[in-house]
Amino acid sequence: MAIKPKKNPCPVVAVLNMKGGVGKTTISAHVFRHLYSHLKKRVLLIDFDPQFNLTQAVISQTDYEEYKAAGQTIFSVMEDSATSSIFKVSSNLGPPPGLDDVSVRLRRFANTDPEVNLLLVPGDFDLVKYSMIGDGKVLEPVKRRFLKFIDDARLERDLVCIDCNPSSSFMTICALQAATHVLVPVRPDRYSMLGLKMLNRFISDVPQLAKKPELIVLLNGVKISGYDPTVENALRSDPDFGPATLANSLHVSKVLEATAGYTGFATDKRGQGWRVTPRITAIVNELGAALRL
Repeated sequence: MAIKPKKNPCPVVAVLNMKGGVGKTTISAHVFRHLYSHLKKRVLLIDFDPQFNLTQAVISQTDYEEYKAAGQTIFSVMEDSATSSIFKVSSNLGPPPGLDDVSVRLRRFANTDPEVNLLLVPGDFDLVKYSMIGDGKVLEPVKRRFLKFIDDARLERDLVCIDCNPSSSFMTICALQAATHVLVPVRPDRYSMLGLKMLNRFISDVPQLAKKPELIVLLNGVKISGYDPTVENALRSDPDFGPATLANSLHVSKVLEATAGYTGFATDKRGQGWRVTPRITAIVNELGAALRL
């Protein structure tokens, strides 16, 4: 069934921090999966990190290999096909593929509108080539193709989430130019705060960003016991970041940890999902209001 385009483009959230290990993939997977189910929204997840941890967390290796062979990954959004050299870009790039051509359906509610589903554009290690090409002019057609794909997807979905890599790379610029909002996970340590400040400065100084995306900060990795609130207090009292920080935070939980024996979402774990669902629900409600969903 053809999807009827929306009149207004949806929000695009880039999940990003200049520091690694702050929980970007955890939030992209589990918070936005619950946003889909709790708020009944058409959510698109895009794995835009060459390490593609988001994809590995929710898709089995066997299924991923099939998707990769069929060209159903983010690399097909950037280029038509792989070139013979990792330092070159495909020539004569055409328009980007349609969303149905590169996305895979992760979830859909039974007995509801089939359009209300959770889609993923799987990641691809081949994206690493863009960190090896120093000529921005060569990559400009690739960026335009990516931005066109996002613009088209925004008319079909209620929310687009881009799980980004922690660097100031070409892909970071692509994600920031596409984003209406940047969700910054921050752990309660000063290094995560430094990553937040560096990202904010980066966003302010990037000349390609005619309109700066709105910043939303989510405190992640909060201990249930023995918690030192020093960093959180500094974050919430900061004149720039305090007002942008969500009131609800994500607690440390083994349910959220990726394990070799489980592929999927934390809130779907049998007998364990209830441990994290109420906290994630509170975050989703606040995030949904911030995004005007």
